[in-house]
Amino acid sequence: MTVVESVARLASDSAALEDEAESPSVGPRQVAIFVVVSLALLMSSIDSTIVAVGLPNMVDGLNTNLIWIGWVLTAYSLMQTIIMPMAGKLSDDFGRKNLFLGAVILFTVGSMLCAIAPNVYLLILFRVIQAIGGGAFMPSAAGIVSDVFGPKNRSTAIGLFTSVFPIGGIIGPNLGGWVIDHYSWRAMFSINVPIGIVLLAVGIFILPKGGRVAVSRSIDLVGAGMFAVGICAIMYGMTVWGNEIDIGIQVLVWFVVGIAALVIFVRHEGRARDPMIELRLLKERAFFAANMYNLLYGALVFGFFSFIPLYATYEYGMSASAAGFILTPRAVVMIAVSAISSFLLIRFGYRLPMILGILLVSVSLFLTGQSWHHVSLFGHGVSDIVLLSAMIMISGFGVGVGGPAANNAAIELMPEAVAQITGLRGMFRTTGGVLGTAAIVLILAHYKDQGVGLAHIFVGLSILVLLIIPPIFLIPDNAAMRHKAESAKIHSGME
Repeated sequence: MTVVESVARLASDSAALEDEAESPSVGPRQVAIFVVVSLALLMSSIDSTIVAVGLPNMVDGLNTNLIWIGWVLTAYSLMQTIIMPMAGKLSDDFGRKNLFLGAVILFTVGSMLCAIAPNVYLLILFRVIQAIGGGAFMPSAAGIVSDVFGPKNRSTAIGLFTSVFPIGGIIGPNLGGWVIDHYSWRAMFSINVPIGIVLLAVGIFILPKGGRVAVSRSIDLVGAGMFAVGICAIMYGMTVWGNEIDIGIQVLVWFVVGIAALVIFVRHEGRARDPMIELRLLKERAFFAANMYNLLYGALVFGFFSFIPLYATYEYGMSASAAGFILTPRAVVMIAVSAISSFLLIRFGYRLPMILGILLVSVSLFLTGQSWHHVSLFGHGVSDIVLLSAMIMISGFGVGVGGPAANNAAIELMPEAVAQITGLRGMFRTTGGVLGTAAIVLILAHYKDQGVGLAHIFVGLSILVLLIIPPIFLIPDNAAMRHKAESAKIHSGME
């Protein structure tokens, strides 16, 4: 979400901090700094994917239900969404190093507390602490890399730097499964503690001092607070609904509180001097369509991936290691296809890959929801692990095909405002993911057999995900228009 936003803003900040004459050469110290900040991001990326594998074990270990365990995922994502833009401004005011080391401390302490949490309620609180640290990693780390490598080498360093997240998406589920099978779900959090201590000790001595920007930016605490209250109130209303099954007066009260807080948030953002989001960008039809796409995508696609390990455990009886492994082919395919499709955008435009990506995700959801067991193909038995991995891998193709096109289509609506556009995109997509995950948990509360419940949800999502296609036609396909203009120019030149 904040990668492009941070890079775009920090690039301009760095121009004010350093001479444009000559970038420093890349030496051992620069490489060491790069390794330190990349390791922090890898730790955060792994943690965001590793928890999904441990959900069934946490339900049993904490003697709770899926309604409350769902908050372990959603509270972390929501807090990261709020912290990232705030952390970017704090890094300008207090320095990249200070914020980065503070983030390491919070993430490490939060991880340690999560590992010893006696109940689900404290675990949710400790995940919030962990998310504050995790959400501050990217802006401060991007600033450090940008400052250290200078204009000449910055783009290469940032490119390598942002590739850490997909790697974490591969390592996280597999590591989580292995740790749970050999130890317990608590070990998923405790492994962060020694890494965090090493990062803190090394970072104190090796990270550069300074990195402060002269121009101070105000932090929209009121807006962030109203947004958090609004989403949390709606989510809590869904939690009460799931626990009581029927809609009661308490559920309605929480929904009203949440909607009222979001209305206040929108009104405040329209008047704030330095708002959390730029509402003016949403007034244009194309911007509105792009963010509707992101909201729906987050709600209808992100939740699916979070519950795959749970589905593998409940419906197929897989171990934690197997449940984690089935996400690996999807992640590998997604990385490879994203790289390839990025080079083909000019030829095929943005709209076609986005639509094709949604259709592939829909197919993957539908097939996954069929709950096929012990399938034979051409007379040969196919194991459930291979079958489930293959069906989910189709969604990796879909995300890989449509992701780069969606990113570029939004950015090209107003290239000079890339930071604001990327911030909006990330906020809408993550918010959709948080609400979508909460909705899935709520629906599952009405099923005695949660494996069957997830199968029905996946089939339902395969239909609902098609609702993402209409907004695509309202987003200008600038790549297709450029390709058409270039083809016409070449054709006229030949004549």
